[in-house]
Amino acid sequence: MAKTRNNHSEDSSLETKQNIFEISRSLFMTYGYRSVSTRQIAQACGITQPALYHHFGNKQEIYIEVVKEIMNRTKFQMIQIKEQYMAFKDRIYHIAIYMLMNHQEDLSQMFHDLKHEMNEETQQLLRQWWFDSYFLPVVEMIAEAEKGGQIRELAKLDTNPKEMSFFVLDLLKSLLQFSGLNNLKEEEKEAEAQRKAKLIVSIILNGLGS
Repeated sequence: MAKTRNNHSEDSSLETKQNIFEISRSLFMTYGYRSVSTRQIAQACGITQPALYHHFGNKQEIYIEVVKEIMNRTKFQMIQIKEQYMAFKDRIYHIAIYMLMNHQEDLSQMFHDLKHEMNEETQQLLRQWWFDSYFLPVVEMIAEAEKGGQIRELAKLDTNPKEMSFFVLDLLKSLLQFSGLNNLKEEEKEAEAQRKAKLIVSIILNGLGS
């Protein structure tokens, strides 16, 4: 009986922590790190601040866990896309779809907070997570596409896979900032994400020249 009560207590604790996490992510990515307090998070979760601190030591700890989850989820999706699609254009298309559907605020707000709100040690940690989750997978895809003859030899363009990875991710980040997808219904959001993803592929592979 005691074991059953303990299991129930553990499940409830995990559920509370997950709820804190989900609500914190929404608040941080909507209003930014500085504008959100632990008091607001606790109120939004329907718990007291002491209960919040039972699960997380402080606001920065919550924020780091939120960013870590975003990075881990993105890294998993990058791996899935790389394994499922062989054509470079398909890989870029599905990366764009994933980011447009899941990262409407995340990236722009996250980069702002990283630059203005985090200490140098935390900045380095989060940059490394971004490097592993976003940057390196795209570098690998570009290098494979070049080796397989799917894109032009980058040396002839006086560039390399790393520089082109920054270009691709910057292009995605720019479209995310002005996507307006959050204001659309789900079906409209999917259709607009598909349109923008096709645009990204076209720009990357064909450019704007006639």
